[in-house]
Amino acid sequence: MRGIIFAITVFLFAGICWAAVPTATIGVPAAGDHYYWFAYTDIKGQSVTTTPKSFKDKKVTADVPLVKDAVPKGTLLYVLDAKTGNEAVRPLQGKGALTVDLSKSDFDRVRKVEVSVIGSQSGNPAAAAIVKLVDADKKSQEKVLDPSSGGTVEFDDVAEGTASVTVLYGDNKKSSQDVEITIERESPVLKLDIPIAGAIETLAPAQSDASDKSGKSDQSEKGQQVKGVDYITGLIGAILLIVVVYFAVRMMSNKGVGAKSILKKLGVQVEEDQPLMEPAKPATPVDPTICPFCGQKKDASGACSCSVIGTAAPAVPASSGPRLVAIQGPRMGEVYDLQGTLTIGREESNTVAFPDDSTVSRRHARIASDAGQFTIYDEGSSNGTFVNGVKVEEQVLHSGDEIQIGTTRLRFENG
Repeated sequence: MRGIIFAITVFLFAGICWAAVPTATIGVPAAGDHYYWFAYTDIKGQSVTTTPKSFKDKKVTADVPLVKDAVPKGTLLYVLDAKTGNEAVRPLQGKGALTVDLSKSDFDRVRKVEVSVIGSQSGNPAAAAIVKLVDADKKSQEKVLDPSSGGTVEFDDVAEGTASVTVLYGDNKKSSQDVEITIERESPVLKLDIPIAGAIETLAPAQSDASDKSGKSDQSEKGQQVKGVDYITGLIGAILLIVVVYFAVRMMSNKGVGAKSILKKLGVQVEEDQPLMEPAKPATPVDPTICPFCGQKKDASGACSCSVIGTAAPAVPASSGPRLVAIQGPRMGEVYDLQGTLTIGREESNTVAFPDDSTVSRRHARIASDAGQFTIYDEGSSNGTFVNGVKVEEQVLHSGDEIQIGTTRLRFENG
């Protein structure tokens, strides 16, 4: 009897404990490949992240982690849509059974964002830099880019919207620009290229390793074997064709058919015999003392009565006036005349627009004239305006000065 009472007590106690364990019912907009995990701070103050677990249905029930038999304050639930690479992040609050129903708009973060830093002049990946990303929720992340990174760093859990990317490189040099973090994209991983217009240390083009060389060597040997077989087959075919043509010509020649007729029947174009050209008659010698125009005798100076004098065509005047000439970049060779105020930027409304250059700000710079003197002004651009390699806010231009705007270099000419 005592054994039965003890078993019942243990069973009731286990049921009470099981009922006290909090759970969370997670709902997603549609079935598919999803993962969930939790992040919280344990009793020692250390950050803990649970192992991601997968589910495919629209709903799943998950055990919530406990600290001192309670859900830790600040516990976050992460739900990832593996197909899109977007995730939802929600805090857990309350006791007992919790319910988290997520809509499509709740998946407003990008799980992985790859930022590739490249030198705009060489096109090679950067070797060393500090890359800082501040997303639309003001969450700041900082990564170190070293040669082993291949020019690329990764950021996690980046909020949708406009983010700022700042690259620190060289001797206290900095380049900043705004980028758009979008949840509508083709790849689960969002990839961004950040070109640096200034002088930044870059990596050499990647060299194939020994295994690649070995693989290529094997392929090369196989290719050579195939080429050898093809060569022998082609040679045998050519010899057979020559033999067939030879005997065909012999047989038809015996029947009185000419070689040209045989070749024509075989589809070979044969040029017809051309009549011999009569030899050209020798040119009549010209008397240098007789004028070819009027036929009169020339005097000692070489002039005659008609005195024919040729006139030279007038030279076309070269273009002049203040202007900008693109000497490097996608618009190389284009010329922009300076009349009044000239604006430069990424927007199409600018006088000089570079819509495809992400290193150029929407309103990057302007050039204004005053009493024949031209001055360039930086309009608060992200990557700066450079004159003769020096970053400027305001600079008087002289003929021959070189202006760097993003990846385009312009030469100022006046006269």
